[in-house]
Amino acid sequence: MNNQALQLQRQGDFQAAERVYLQAIQVKEAGLGTEHFTTAVSYNGLGELYLKMDRLDEAGEYLNKALRIRSVSGPKVDLAYTRDNLGRLHEMRGDLEAAQDIRLQGAPEDNIACSNYACANLSNKLSALSQCTVCKAIYYCSKPCQMADWKRHKKFCRRVDGSATKA
Repeated sequence: MNNQALQLQRQGDFQAAERVYLQAIQVKEAGLGTEHFTTAVSYNGLGELYLKMDRLDEAGEYLNKALRIRSVSGPKVDLAYTRDNLGRLHEMRGDLEAAQDIRLQGAPEDNIACSNYACANLSNKLSALSQCTVCKAIYYCSKPCQMADWKRHKKFCRRVDGSATKA
């Protein structure tokens, strides 16, 4: 069901994707429980979708559920991905310090995701990543990844002191 929801999301049918994610969550919660790591996969997927739909409160609710579960079970790369999604949420809300803080929680375990959605490098050492030179709140594994994400990130990027960037 998650794959079906993701496909619908990629096709731009966000309402249908939401219905499928909610159905997947209902099935997983009933069969596996609310604390199972595969339930967290659906929570994270729905949270990501809500980010794209600019439904930030709902995104935060589901991403925090996924974070709670992924912090204690499941693949570490999934945890890095959820932290990066929460970083995006904080970016969208204008709290770049919180965005940086949530992403850096993975630093001690060398488990920070590249912030380019399309990148396959999901679990990186902090020393292997570069920060956005303006806001310092987002991390990339390469210049091409940073450039690919700039169209999205530039809307939120600013110096932490409050000055906006020139896009």
